[in-house]
Amino acid sequence: MAKIRIAVLFGGATKDHKVSLISAYSLLNGLSPEKYDVTPIGITRAGRWLYFPGSYEDIKDGTWEMSSDCCSAIISPDPLHAGIITIMSDGSTAIKRVDAVMSALHGKYGEGGRIQALLKLSKIPYVDCSPETAVFCMDKIMTHLILSSFGVDVPNYAILERGDMNIINERIKEIESRLRYPLYVSASSCSSSIGANKVHNAEEMKAAAKIAFSHHHTAIVEEDLTGRTIEIAVMGSSYDVETTVLGEIVKKHRINSAAAYTAEFVANPVLTDEQREKIVSTAKKVFSCLSFKGCAKMSFRLADEGRVLLRRITPIPGFTPESSLMILMRESGFSYAGAVDKLISLAIETDA
Repeated sequence: MAKIRIAVLFGGATKDHKVSLISAYSLLNGLSPEKYDVTPIGITRAGRWLYFPGSYEDIKDGTWEMSSDCCSAIISPDPLHAGIITIMSDGSTAIKRVDAVMSALHGKYGEGGRIQALLKLSKIPYVDCSPETAVFCMDKIMTHLILSSFGVDVPNYAILERGDMNIINERIKEIESRLRYPLYVSASSCSSSIGANKVHNAEEMKAAAKIAFSHHHTAIVEEDLTGRTIEIAVMGSSYDVETTVLGEIVKKHRINSAAAYTAEFVANPVLTDEQREKIVSTAKKVFSCLSFKGCAKMSFRLADEGRVLLRRITPIPGFTPESSLMILMRESGFSYAGAVDKLISLAIETDA
């Protein structure tokens, strides 16, 4: 049987570059050489696309892009090519055809619809959601607006625009009249950890807004609810959906005086049947409402007052064996290699 030709994208011109390298290292080592013919394509912090045929260890430590074996590479938008065009230093080119693409690109350039649109244009199957769904998931405000219109409970929130800095004191007073501290301020269209800060008063909110605006022109201010954080992965298409077991992010030991904690991810947490059913049914509903295909990891908050809120959707989770997605897949009966096989087969089947 012929091998399945897979291109793996990693790196990227974002602050998530290093995280992407770690994900890609695990992913590349998890692809069976007996089953797959792999083409690694790295993107430098400066935005250069390079075909990298070297040791995966060089990806892990970040030295891959210095390899003399690298050459320029692009995904052809022409469906006739169905793959990657490599460009040698002498200007000669070659086409490496692929059956599917797996992206380990984190951050707005990898998860925000750009790569997905290019692959859609190329008619190459890929392990990810549609460009439209990617845009909705990357923009937290858009996610909240769409899902709340479908009756999905999300945190109460307010919106700040960069132009609001001219009247920031008035805008903060408006927000304070509707939401109680502590609040969570973040750039609306970036990775959840980028430009994000917890605030306890107006001065802190003003400072956090400036940080958020350095990453995006819009910021979202959300209520910071206490309670348990439960995650689940959903796979399939809008007409055939399956879910993994549930997992919980559990805070452990305080590591400094600022009340930061270590945490661990625990599969199969103790929940009532009602809580479990609510999370599973909501996850399936969200998957359908946003027209997902492939796989999505969803994070819920079981708030102290009994609410079950959707906090975050991640179309491209981390791929390390210790990542919550892979723990959920493992506890649902998949080996690491089996989980990767599942994601690739879903990509090819749903794009067929």
